[in-house]
Amino acid sequence: MARVSIAVPIYNGAETISESLNCIRSQSFEDFEVVICDNASTDGTSEICAEFARQDKRFRHVRSNINVPVMENFRKALNLGEAEYFMWRADDDLTDENHLEATVNALDRESDARLAVTPVHRVNTSTGREADYPLPVSEGADRLSRAKATLLGCHPSWFYGLWRRQAVVEDMAVLGDYPYAWAADHLTTMRAMINAKVAFAPEATFTQRIMREGNYHLLPAERLAARRKYVEIARRLIAETDYTATEKTILRKALEQHANKRVAPWFRMYKRALRQRIKAIFSAA
Repeated sequence: MARVSIAVPIYNGAETISESLNCIRSQSFEDFEVVICDNASTDGTSEICAEFARQDKRFRHVRSNINVPVMENFRKALNLGEAEYFMWRADDDLTDENHLEATVNALDRESDARLAVTPVHRVNTSTGREADYPLPVSEGADRLSRAKATLLGCHPSWFYGLWRRQAVVEDMAVLGDYPYAWAADHLTTMRAMINAKVAFAPEATFTQRIMREGNYHLLPAERLAARRKYVEIARRLIAETDYTATEKTILRKALEQHANKRVAPWFRMYKRALRQRIKAIFSAA
């Protein structure tokens, strides 16, 4: 059995999937399997993926005959692999050639880590804007300091880091109570973050390419509802930890800062939702 399962959930990614799969194929760490979870693509993606599977026995193309919701396809992709370590890969994202090697080494080195991540380079191909997101630096070596730094310095692309399979199965389960795609990536990594169980691999880079708009954006009132549910679930995860009561209070305060930055800025979104409500009332009058 391979040491790493890489799942590629995809729908109509013909423009970028060859480059992404070639990036995986050229990794310095070679003990992996790739499961391409094709969500009934119609643009030639299926033919490209089938050809990769024909050429390289480490690649497997699994095509659905019906299109299912995005997160359902991600869960399906997770269940199709068997290796101890697991990673999702979007069809338009890339990494350094040593990315898999670096994250495997990080999990091997830190036996209690749930997830290994690298710095992120973000590219918006529409605007040409690029930005670098380094790994967070903790003010102290204790677990609480590391957890706070991780919570406030995280990036949504950490979702595409290297997971221990059992950890990601457990952490995806929290999404059962969260009916939104918005910020689901952060919520999946929440347990690892608040417990300071994210291993860092600074010697490689993950490149997130923004090539098309997502269809999961929410209106202000919906963003507020998502934020409330997000914080509720995260608070429950904090309550389950073995931190002291004082430490849990500190973490909950850090969570509010995190939610403002990563889910929805409460006050600004509240004002927007109120304006929309007033506008709707006057429009109906």
